[in-house]
Amino acid sequence: MATKEEMAIGIKDDSNNMTSGTLYYTAFNKADRTKRAITIWVLCWVGAVVSIPIILLHYILIPAFIIAGPVMARSKLKQTVEMEKVEGHCPHHDGPFSLKMEKTDNLPKWAYCPVCDKSIQIVEKTEQIQPA
Repeated sequence: MATKEEMAIGIKDDSNNMTSGTLYYTAFNKADRTKRAITIWVLCWVGAVVSIPIILLHYILIPAFIIAGPVMARSKLKQTVEMEKVEGHCPHHDGPFSLKMEKTDNLPKWAYCPVCDKSIQIVEKTEQIQPA
């Protein structure tokens, strides 16, 4: 079963001032990843079958869905986590913020603070956090 988890992270600015934050993500075990991969594969092939009566477009759609099925299934099988959001304090304006992450993002990641619009780097928390 997919589990919602959180991890302590560091948030750096350009001059290496660091504050702390929390990364929220969903972790998938082997059974979940397999189920998601099979589901996307089946949906792509159903799309190929549904495309059969579409005149002219089925010459493009059917091969595209047949090829996309295993390709997308493989990517879902390899994806062990889905990122959700980061909450923390910005080292620039020293205030709280919440940043939505893309599902396929990895750490470290450069982003912009949604409040002050300055660049920040989101990293795994491996060293002591010093006040900004």
